Parts: sequence; C-alpha cells; structure tokens
Amino acid sequence: MKKWLIILTLCLLFMNAVTVQAANLYSVKHKDQVNSDYEIHVDYPLFNGLRNKNLQEDVNEKVKGKIDEVVRELKRMEKQSTGFPVLYYEEFTVAENKGLCSIVMTSNISQGNKHDSTVRSINFENDENGIFLELKDVVDIHKLNIEVKKIISSEPKAFNVQAFTGIREDTAFYIKDGELFLIFNKYEVAAGVYGTPELSIPYKKVKKDIPQHKKSIPVPKEV
Repeated sequence: MKKWLIILTLCLLFMNAVTVQAANLYSVKHKDQVNSDYEIHVDYPLFNGLRNKNLQEDVNEKVKGKIDEVVRELKRMEKQSTGFPVLYYEEFTVAENKGLCSIVMTSNISQGNKHDSTVRSINFENDENGIFLELKDVVDIHKLNIEVKKIISSEPKAFNVQAFTGIREDTAFYIKDGELFLIFNKYEVAAGVYGTPELSIPYKKVKKDIPQHKKSIPVPKEV
C-alpha cells in the first residue's frame, strides 16, 4: 500500500511541475472592445519565460500581428455593414513537445447569420538558439497530402473530398506524443457544422530529413 502511495505522490508532483512549467512560459492577456458596430473579445498569450529572449520578443510580435490582422479585417467588414454588428472572438492553446512549442490561434468572426473561423499556428523551438518552424520544415508535404487524402476519402460523410486540393503550407499544426495534428479552417474540408476539423497522423509517416540550415530544429524522437 505504501508503495502505491509513493508512486501516486510522485506522479502528482510530476504533473504539478509540468503545469507550473507551462504557466511560467507565458501569461494570458485579454482584450475587449465593444461598441454599436462590433465586439472584440480576445485571449492571447504573452510569453515571458522562453530561453531565447530575442525569439520571445519575435513570438510576442507575431501573436500581436496576427490579432491586428484580424482586427483590420473586422473593421473593413464593419464599414460594409448590413446592419448587423461584427463579433470577433479569439481563443488559443499552447502545445509543447520536447522543446517544440506551438501556439494555435482560432479566430471566430460572425455577422448576422454568417459565421467563419480561421486557425493559424506559430511554431518555434524553445531553446537558446531557437528558431521559427514552418510545416514544410518538419514534414514531407507530398507524403502528408497522401495521408490526409486517405483520411478524408475514408469519411466522405464528414469531409468534402472534392474540396481538398492539398495542404496549405500555412495550415495550423502541432506535434504531440508522436502524432502530427493539423487544424483546418471552417468550411475548408468539411461542412460548417464540423467547425474547425482536426486530423491526427502518426508523425513517423510524414517525417522528413531536416535541411542542413535547419539542423537545430527539434524533431521529436519516435518511441
């Protein structure tokens, strides 16, 4: 009995350490603005615990830049208003995998009976020499297209097979526990009722050798 209590205590301590580590990487900020023409409700991360402070500044600028881009679009829509206010709600998640950090940002915009959601990710290495990563840096796009098409074709009732013409290079992604996760925009590969579909593919199936100039990229090891 004592042995199991010790094991349980160690597990709880480990889980708490992971939570504290994640919390120490960033703080959650809020931006709210409401008037008669639009509403803005944004949650976003402000990183303050990355090892590379120059990269940290760039990451925070990228986050801010993506939000500003959506706000500009929202105000453009507001000028073409049909009498309905524009509603903008931003949410995010942060995924970590052996030094690889991914910020997945989802922008939800609605006006009247029109609703749209777009997903973007910012991916980078949390290291002293950390760099930004693009999808093409960590996967073979050709192999990835084959695997995604297999999944979509196997579920024709959920996905629009004809709509899929290939992975966008800026498709949102993150890697976790040996799986590559892709998040698509609303309506991109499925009907709106499915929201922003997320697909998972074993990373080893699409993993590619890293180019010489990207050797510092932390490609997760397969277990």
